[in-house]
Amino acid sequence: MKKEQVVRTFRLADSVLKQKADEMIALIDRDITEFTDRGYNADKKTELTTARTAVDNFPSDEQLESIKMDLTEQKDAARKALEKSMRSIFKMAENVFGLYSAKYKEFGNAAISQLSDAEVVRIAKMMSVTAEKYLPQLADEGLTSDKINTLITQREVLDVAIDAQAQGVSDRDVAAEARVEALNKLYQLLTKYAGTGQDIFYETNEAKYNDYIIYDTPSGLPEDAPANPV
Repeated sequence: MKKEQVVRTFRLADSVLKQKADEMIALIDRDITEFTDRGYNADKKTELTTARTAVDNFPSDEQLESIKMDLTEQKDAARKALEKSMRSIFKMAENVFGLYSAKYKEFGNAAISQLSDAEVVRIAKMMSVTAEKYLPQLADEGLTSDKINTLITQREVLDVAIDAQAQGVSDRDVAAEARVEALNKLYQLLTKYAGTGQDIFYETNEAKYNDYIIYDTPSGLPEDAPANPV
């Protein structure tokens, strides 16, 4: 069964959520006598501070996206270099054997710009073997063993870059999901203690009651939330 996508359960900006978590920890320390009476203890403070630290330790969405983009750029550069070598060898084969000859077709599909990355790697592997086979005939066109070795190396670089990009995308998705889970956990604790603080100071201390309101709205809630303030 496909895992359900993790979504944010809050409307605050991530930076605001972390700021409010810091404020909540300080508020509870200020009102520790009242919170102790409501079951707050050292273990629960550790849980709250650990949740805040977990969010701090995750890279931002922008950082995760930047890593993925960098890997994509590396893959694209590797493909561009490989395609350049492949086009040169295709041209050598065309000049010697002709565009529609069986020998030319042994080098693979020349429309490499239209192929997937995996297909380009496959064609490059086929080309390196064929180029070795016809090296004596293509030598006058400039083909050398060094150029074939360069082709092989470029193909290997692209193959590795494809895997790295795929892993980077996967890592980003996993990290992004874990980050949302950590943010949701922090928000869940934040709303829990905000509700406790409001309950403690309801009709006894308006200033402290207001300290425990999370959202800057008349109700202290998101604009579309139910009426029970947290």
